Amino acid sequence: MELMRRLGVKGNVAERTLYRVLERIGRFFPVLLERYQRFVEENDLVDNRQIIDFSSTYFEGWKADFAAYGYSRDRTPDKMQINFGISTGINGIPTAITIQRGNTQDKKHMREMLKVIPGVIPKGSLLIFDSGANTKGNKEKIRESGFHYLTLKAKKVKTYRKYVEYFKNNFEDVDILEINERHYYCVKKMEKGEVFYIFFSPELYMDQLRVKERRFEREKEKGNKILRRRKKERIPCDKGWVELIPFLQRTIVDMSNPYITGIEGFFILECSLDAEPEKVLRLYKERDKAEKFIRALKEGIELHPIRHWSKWCIIGIFFICFLANFLINLTLVLSNSSPVKECEVTQKIFDKFVTNHCLSSKWF
Repeated sequence: MELMRRLGVKGNVAERTLYRVLERIGRFFPVLLERYQRFVEENDLVDNRQIIDFSSTYFEGWKADFAAYGYSRDRTPDKMQINFGISTGINGIPTAITIQRGNTQDKKHMREMLKVIPGVIPKGSLLIFDSGANTKGNKEKIRESGFHYLTLKAKKVKTYRKYVEYFKNNFEDVDILEINERHYYCVKKMEKGEVFYIFFSPELYMDQLRVKERRFEREKEKGNKILRRRKKERIPCDKGWVELIPFLQRTIVDMSNPYITGIEGFFILECSLDAEPEKVLRLYKERDKAEKFIRALKEGIELHPIRHWSKWCIIGIFFICFLANFLINLTLVLSNSSPVKECEVTQKIFDKFVTNHCLSSKWF
Protein backbone atom coordinates (compact mmCIF):
# COMPACT_ATOMS: atom_id res chain seq x y z
CA MET A 1 0.00 0.00 0.00
CA GLU A 2 2.94 2.33 0.68
CA LEU A 3 4.10 1.85 -2.90
CA MET A 4 0.58 2.57 -4.18
CA ARG A 5 0.56 5.87 -2.30
CA ARG A 6 3.94 6.79 -3.78
CA LEU A 7 2.52 6.12 -7.24
CA GLY A 8 -0.46 8.37 -6.51
CA VAL A 9 -3.07 5.62 -6.18
CA LYS A 10 -5.79 6.39 -3.63
CA GLY A 11 -7.56 3.73 -1.60
CA ASN A 12 -7.06 -0.02 -1.57
CA VAL A 13 -6.34 -1.94 -4.77
CA ALA A 14 -8.10 -5.24 -5.40
CA GLU A 15 -5.94 -8.36 -5.62
CA ARG A 16 -7.35 -9.06 -9.07
CA THR A 17 -6.16 -5.63 -10.22
CA LEU A 18 -2.64 -6.33 -8.97
CA TYR A 19 -2.56 -9.63 -10.88
CA ARG A 20 -3.74 -7.81 -13.99
CA VAL A 21 -0.85 -5.36 -13.67
CA LEU A 22 1.53 -8.27 -13.09
CA GLU A 23 0.33 -9.84 -16.33
CA ARG A 24 0.90 -6.59 -18.22
CA ILE A 25 4.44 -6.42 -16.88
CA GLY A 26 5.01 -9.95 -18.19
CA ARG A 27 3.59 -9.15 -21.62
CA PHE A 28 5.88 -6.15 -22.04
CA PHE A 29 8.85 -7.75 -20.30
CA PRO A 30 11.31 -7.32 -23.25
CA VAL A 31 10.57 -3.58 -23.41
CA LEU A 32 10.81 -3.10 -19.64
CA LEU A 33 14.06 -5.07 -19.47
CA GLU A 34 15.50 -2.91 -22.26
CA ARG A 35 14.49 0.23 -20.33
CA TYR A 36 16.03 -1.17 -17.15
CA GLN A 37 19.29 -1.88 -19.01
CA ARG A 38 19.28 1.63 -20.43
CA PHE A 39 18.76 2.98 -16.90
CA VAL A 40 21.71 1.12 -15.33
CA GLU A 41 23.88 2.08 -18.30
CA GLU A 42 23.00 5.79 -18.02
CA ASN A 43 23.86 5.74 -14.31
CA ASP A 44 27.26 4.01 -14.83
CA LEU A 45 26.21 0.93 -12.88
CA VAL A 46 27.31 -1.66 -15.47
CA ASP A 47 30.44 -3.66 -14.56
CA ASN A 48 32.61 -4.98 -17.41
CA ARG A 49 33.01 -8.29 -15.52
CA GLN A 50 29.72 -10.15 -15.71
CA ILE A 51 28.87 -13.37 -13.88
CA ILE A 52 26.24 -15.57 -15.53
CA ASP A 53 24.45 -18.31 -13.64
CA PHE A 54 21.31 -20.40 -14.02
CA SER A 55 18.88 -21.87 -11.54
CA SER A 56 15.31 -23.13 -11.26
CA THR A 57 12.29 -22.94 -9.03
CA TYR A 58 9.19 -25.11 -8.85
CA PHE A 59 5.43 -24.78 -9.26
CA GLU A 60 2.47 -25.67 -7.11
CA GLY A 61 0.03 -26.94 -9.70
CA TRP A 62 0.12 -28.61 -13.09
CA LYS A 63 -1.23 -26.18 -15.68
CA ALA A 64 1.43 -23.49 -15.98
CA ASP A 65 2.58 -22.81 -19.55
CA PHE A 66 6.26 -22.81 -18.61
CA ALA A 67 6.02 -25.87 -16.37
CA ALA A 68 8.19 -28.86 -17.30
CA TYR A 69 9.97 -31.63 -15.48
CA GLY A 70 13.72 -31.18 -15.36
CA TYR A 71 16.77 -31.07 -13.13
CA SER A 72 15.66 -29.62 -9.79
CA ARG A 73 18.13 -27.44 -7.88
CA ASP A 74 15.59 -27.36 -5.05
CA ARG A 75 15.56 -31.16 -4.77
CA THR A 76 11.90 -31.38 -5.69
CA PRO A 77 11.96 -33.66 -8.76
CA ASP A 78 8.27 -34.46 -8.29
CA LYS A 79 7.38 -30.81 -9.02
CA MET A 80 7.36 -29.11 -12.41
CA GLN A 81 10.16 -26.57 -12.85
CA ILE A 82 10.91 -23.27 -14.49
CA ASN A 83 14.48 -22.23 -15.31
CA PHE A 84 15.85 -18.71 -15.08
CA GLY A 85 19.24 -17.13 -15.66
CA ILE A 86 20.80 -13.93 -14.40
CA SER A 87 23.77 -11.84 -15.39
CA THR A 88 25.24 -9.63 -12.68
CA GLY A 89 28.34 -7.53 -12.42
CA ILE A 90 31.00 -8.17 -9.82
CA ASN A 91 29.84 -4.85 -8.34
CA GLY A 92 26.54 -6.58 -7.46
CA ILE A 93 24.34 -4.76 -10.00
CA PRO A 94 22.38 -7.19 -12.23
CA THR A 95 22.10 -6.47 -15.95
CA ALA A 96 19.78 -9.16 -17.33
CA ILE A 97 17.35 -11.95 -16.51
CA THR A 98 16.07 -14.72 -18.79
CA ILE A 99 13.20 -17.16 -18.20
CA GLN A 100 12.92 -20.57 -19.91
CA ARG A 101 10.99 -23.81 -19.60
CA GLY A 102 11.95 -26.18 -16.80
CA ASN A 103 13.67 -28.71 -19.06
CA THR A 104 16.03 -26.21 -20.74
CA GLN A 105 19.69 -27.15 -20.42
CA ASP A 106 22.21 -24.53 -19.33
CA LYS A 107 24.10 -24.65 -22.64
CA LYS A 108 20.89 -23.79 -24.53
CA HIS A 109 19.85 -21.23 -21.92
CA MET A 110 23.23 -19.54 -22.37
CA ARG A 111 22.40 -18.87 -26.02
CA GLU A 112 19.30 -16.96 -24.92
CA MET A 113 21.32 -14.96 -22.41
CA LEU A 114 23.81 -14.01 -25.14
CA LYS A 115 20.92 -12.37 -27.03
CA VAL A 116 20.07 -10.12 -24.07
CA ILE A 117 23.33 -8.83 -22.58
CA PRO A 118 25.19 -7.40 -25.62
CA GLY A 119 22.96 -4.33 -25.58
CA VAL A 120 24.06 -3.22 -22.12
CA ILE A 121 27.60 -4.44 -21.36
CA PRO A 122 30.61 -2.74 -23.03
CA LYS A 123 32.76 -4.43 -25.66
CA GLY A 124 35.68 -6.34 -24.20
CA SER A 125 33.71 -7.36 -21.11
CA LEU A 126 34.58 -10.65 -19.42
CA LEU A 127 31.79 -13.22 -19.03
CA ILE A 128 32.28 -15.69 -16.16
CA PHE A 129 30.16 -18.86 -16.08
CA ASP A 130 30.16 -22.48 -14.98
CA SER A 131 30.90 -25.64 -16.98
CA GLY A 132 27.19 -26.31 -17.70
CA ALA A 133 27.16 -23.53 -20.31
CA ASN A 134 30.67 -24.26 -21.59
CA THR A 135 30.31 -25.33 -25.22
CA LYS A 136 32.38 -24.57 -28.30
CA GLY A 137 29.43 -22.78 -29.92
CA ASN A 138 28.78 -20.55 -26.91
CA LYS A 139 32.44 -19.58 -26.64
CA GLU A 140 32.59 -18.76 -30.35
CA LYS A 141 29.44 -16.63 -30.04
CA ILE A 142 30.99 -14.72 -27.11
CA ARG A 143 34.15 -13.96 -29.09
CA GLU A 144 32.16 -12.97 -32.19
CA SER A 145 30.20 -10.51 -30.03
CA GLY A 146 33.43 -8.83 -28.92
CA PHE A 147 33.55 -10.24 -25.38
CA HIS A 148 35.91 -12.52 -23.46
CA TYR A 149 35.07 -15.57 -21.35
CA LEU A 150 36.28 -17.40 -18.26
CA THR A 151 34.75 -20.78 -17.53
CA LEU A 152 35.36 -24.15 -15.92
CA LYS A 153 36.22 -27.10 -18.14
CA ALA A 154 33.78 -29.98 -17.61
CA LYS A 155 35.44 -32.63 -15.44
CA LYS A 156 35.65 -35.65 -17.73
CA VAL A 157 38.25 -38.19 -16.69
CA LYS A 158 39.62 -38.99 -20.14
CA THR A 159 40.06 -35.32 -21.07
CA TYR A 160 41.46 -34.29 -17.69
CA ARG A 161 44.10 -37.03 -17.66
CA LYS A 162 45.72 -35.48 -20.71
CA TYR A 163 46.04 -32.12 -18.95
CA VAL A 164 47.14 -33.73 -15.68
CA GLU A 165 49.97 -35.38 -17.59
CA TYR A 166 50.91 -31.99 -19.11
CA PHE A 167 50.87 -30.49 -15.60
CA LYS A 168 53.31 -33.13 -14.34
CA ASN A 169 55.63 -32.82 -17.33
CA ASN A 170 55.81 -29.01 -17.04
CA PHE A 171 55.98 -28.63 -13.30
CA GLU A 172 59.09 -26.44 -13.59
CA ASP A 173 56.77 -23.68 -14.96
CA VAL A 174 54.34 -23.91 -12.05
CA ASP A 175 52.91 -20.84 -10.30
CA ILE A 176 52.29 -21.20 -6.56
CA LEU A 177 49.58 -19.14 -4.90
CA GLU A 178 47.45 -19.04 -1.77
CA ILE A 179 43.83 -17.84 -1.59
CA ASN A 180 41.62 -18.08 1.50
CA GLU A 181 44.12 -20.34 3.27
CA ARG A 182 44.15 -22.81 0.38
CA HIS A 183 47.24 -23.54 -1.69
CA TYR A 184 47.14 -23.84 -5.47
CA TYR A 185 49.68 -24.89 -8.10
CA CYS A 186 48.99 -23.75 -11.66
CA VAL A 187 50.48 -24.56 -15.05
CA LYS A 188 49.25 -22.67 -18.12
CA LYS A 189 48.78 -24.25 -21.53
CA MET A 190 48.00 -22.41 -24.79
CA GLU A 191 45.81 -24.40 -27.14
CA LYS A 192 43.86 -23.25 -30.23
CA GLY A 193 43.63 -19.62 -29.15
CA GLU A 194 42.56 -20.49 -25.61
CA VAL A 195 44.50 -20.44 -22.37
CA PHE A 196 44.02 -23.44 -20.10
CA TYR A 197 44.84 -22.84 -16.43
CA ILE A 198 45.50 -26.26 -14.89
CA PHE A 199 45.16 -25.98 -11.12
CA PHE A 200 45.99 -28.47 -8.38
CA SER A 201 45.08 -27.92 -4.73
CA PRO A 202 46.40 -30.30 -1.99
CA GLU A 203 43.51 -29.35 0.30
CA LEU A 204 40.97 -30.03 -2.46
CA TYR A 205 42.72 -33.34 -3.17
CA MET A 206 42.33 -34.48 0.44
CA ASP A 207 38.70 -33.35 0.58
CA GLN A 208 37.79 -35.28 -2.57
CA LEU A 209 39.64 -38.39 -1.39
CA ARG A 210 37.72 -38.38 1.90
CA VAL A 211 34.41 -38.06 0.08
CA LYS A 212 35.23 -40.94 -2.28
CA GLU A 213 36.47 -43.16 0.52
CA ARG A 214 33.22 -42.64 2.45
CA ARG A 215 31.22 -43.38 -0.67
CA PHE A 216 33.27 -46.53 -1.32
CA GLU A 217 32.71 -47.79 2.23
CA ARG A 218 28.95 -47.23 1.92
CA GLU A 219 28.84 -49.14 -1.35
CA LYS A 220 30.82 -52.06 0.08
CA GLU A 221 28.30 -52.35 2.91
CA LYS A 222 25.45 -52.58 0.38
CA GLY A 223 26.96 -55.62 -1.36
CA ASN A 224 28.85 -56.52 -4.50
CA LYS A 225 27.26 -53.90 -6.81
CA ILE A 226 30.54 -52.02 -6.55
CA LEU A 227 32.17 -54.72 -8.68
CA ARG A 228 30.20 -53.53 -11.71
CA ARG A 229 32.33 -50.40 -11.80
CA ARG A 230 35.56 -52.39 -12.02
CA LYS A 231 36.90 -52.92 -15.53
CA LYS A 232 37.04 -56.54 -16.60
CA GLU A 233 40.53 -57.81 -17.35
CA ARG A 234 41.17 -59.24 -20.86
CA ILE A 235 44.00 -61.54 -21.92
CA PRO A 236 44.80 -62.82 -25.46
CA CYS A 237 44.80 -66.47 -26.53
CA ASP A 238 44.84 -68.46 -29.80
CA LYS A 239 41.04 -68.34 -30.06
CA GLY A 240 40.74 -64.61 -29.34
CA TRP A 241 40.36 -62.59 -26.14
CA VAL A 242 39.45 -64.11 -22.79
CA GLU A 243 37.49 -61.82 -20.47
CA LEU A 244 37.95 -62.33 -16.75
CA ILE A 245 34.73 -61.77 -14.80
CA PRO A 246 35.32 -60.63 -11.20
CA PHE A 247 33.42 -62.33 -8.41
CA LEU A 248 33.13 -61.81 -4.69
CA GLN A 249 35.30 -63.99 -2.47
CA ARG A 250 36.77 -63.79 1.01
CA THR A 251 39.17 -60.86 1.17
CA ILE A 252 42.83 -61.70 0.66
CA VAL A 253 44.01 -58.17 -0.19
CA ASP A 254 42.32 -54.78 0.13
CA MET A 255 40.00 -53.97 -2.74
CA SER A 256 41.00 -50.84 -4.70
CA ASN A 257 38.57 -47.89 -4.75
CA PRO A 258 37.10 -47.65 -8.28
CA TYR A 259 35.86 -44.10 -7.61
CA ILE A 260 39.43 -42.77 -7.43
CA THR A 261 40.30 -41.67 -10.97
CA GLY A 262 43.66 -39.92 -10.59
CA ILE A 263 42.33 -36.43 -11.30
CA GLU A 264 41.41 -35.62 -7.70
CA GLY A 265 42.47 -32.14 -6.63
CA PHE A 266 42.65 -30.86 -10.22
CA PHE A 267 40.41 -28.39 -12.01
CA ILE A 268 40.90 -26.49 -15.27
CA LEU A 269 39.78 -22.98 -16.16
CA GLU A 270 39.43 -21.93 -19.79
CA CYS A 271 39.87 -18.29 -20.73
CA SER A 272 40.22 -16.23 -23.89
CA LEU A 273 42.71 -13.95 -22.05
CA ASP A 274 46.28 -14.64 -20.96
CA ALA A 275 46.58 -13.32 -17.42
CA GLU A 276 48.15 -14.11 -14.07
CA PRO A 277 46.75 -17.39 -12.62
CA GLU A 278 45.95 -15.73 -9.28
CA LYS A 279 43.90 -13.01 -10.97
CA VAL A 280 42.03 -15.58 -13.07
CA LEU A 281 41.25 -17.78 -10.08
CA ARG A 282 40.08 -14.84 -7.97
CA LEU A 283 37.78 -13.72 -10.79
CA TYR A 284 36.26 -17.19 -11.11
CA LYS A 285 35.68 -17.32 -7.35
CA GLU A 286 33.58 -14.17 -7.71
CA ARG A 287 30.85 -16.45 -9.07
CA ASP A 288 29.46 -16.61 -5.56
CA LYS A 289 27.96 -13.14 -6.16
CA ALA A 290 25.59 -14.63 -8.75
CA GLU A 291 24.81 -17.54 -6.42
CA LYS A 292 23.98 -15.10 -3.61
CA PHE A 293 21.77 -13.08 -5.97
CA ILE A 294 19.85 -16.21 -6.92
CA ARG A 295 19.58 -17.30 -3.27
CA ALA A 296 18.18 -13.87 -2.40
CA LEU A 297 15.61 -14.20 -5.18
CA LYS A 298 14.46 -17.65 -4.10
CA GLU A 299 14.69 -17.36 -0.32
CA GLY A 300 15.04 -13.72 0.68
CA ILE A 301 12.25 -12.47 -1.60
CA GLU A 302 10.47 -15.85 -1.42
CA LEU A 303 10.22 -16.41 -5.16
CA HIS A 304 9.33 -20.07 -4.79
CA PRO A 305 7.05 -21.83 -5.05
CA ILE A 306 5.38 -20.27 -8.10
CA ARG A 307 1.59 -20.38 -7.86
CA HIS A 308 0.65 -18.44 -11.02
CA TRP A 309 -0.53 -20.33 -14.08
CA SER A 310 -0.47 -17.57 -16.71
CA LYS A 311 2.77 -17.35 -18.70
CA TRP A 312 2.72 -13.54 -18.46
CA CYS A 313 2.12 -13.52 -14.70
CA ILE A 314 5.07 -15.87 -14.25
CA ILE A 315 7.35 -13.59 -16.25
CA GLY A 316 5.97 -10.58 -14.40
CA ILE A 317 6.66 -11.98 -10.92
CA PHE A 318 10.21 -12.88 -11.94
CA PHE A 319 10.88 -9.36 -13.20
CA ILE A 320 9.38 -7.74 -10.08
CA CYS A 321 11.58 -9.93 -7.84
CA PHE A 322 14.56 -9.09 -10.05
CA LEU A 323 13.94 -5.35 -9.59
CA ALA A 324 13.47 -5.76 -5.83
CA ASN A 325 16.82 -7.53 -5.56
CA PHE A 326 18.41 -4.83 -7.70
CA LEU A 327 17.30 -2.18 -5.18
CA ILE A 328 18.72 -4.23 -2.30
CA ASN A 329 22.07 -4.60 -4.06
CA LEU A 330 22.06 -0.93 -5.07
CA THR A 331 21.75 -0.04 -1.40
CA LEU A 332 24.81 -2.18 -0.67
CA VAL A 333 26.76 -0.52 -3.49
CA LEU A 334 26.02 2.87 -1.94
CA SER A 335 26.93 1.65 1.55
CA ASN A 336 30.00 3.92 1.70
CA SER A 337 27.61 6.79 2.37
CA SER A 338 25.93 7.39 5.72
CA PRO A 339 22.77 5.28 6.29
CA VAL A 340 20.47 8.30 5.91
CA LYS A 341 22.21 9.54 2.76
CA GLU A 342 22.27 6.00 1.38
CA CYS A 343 18.50 5.60 1.72
CA GLU A 344 17.92 9.01 0.18
CA VAL A 345 20.06 8.23 -2.87
CA THR A 346 18.45 4.79 -3.30
CA GLN A 347 14.97 6.32 -3.09
CA LYS A 348 15.83 8.98 -5.66
CA ILE A 349 17.15 6.38 -8.10
CA PHE A 350 14.06 4.21 -7.56
CA ASP A 351 11.70 7.17 -8.09
CA LYS A 352 13.59 8.14 -11.24
CA PHE A 353 13.33 4.60 -12.63
CA VAL A 354 9.59 4.31 -11.88
CA THR A 355 8.80 7.76 -13.27
CA ASN A 356 10.90 7.66 -16.42
CA HIS A 357 10.68 4.01 -17.36
CA CYS A 358 7.34 2.73 -16.04
CA LEU A 359 4.77 5.48 -15.46
CA SER A 360 5.62 7.16 -18.77
CA SER A 361 4.24 4.11 -20.58
CA LYS A 362 0.64 3.97 -21.77
CA TRP A 363 0.47 0.33 -20.61
CA PHE A 364 0.14 1.40 -16.96
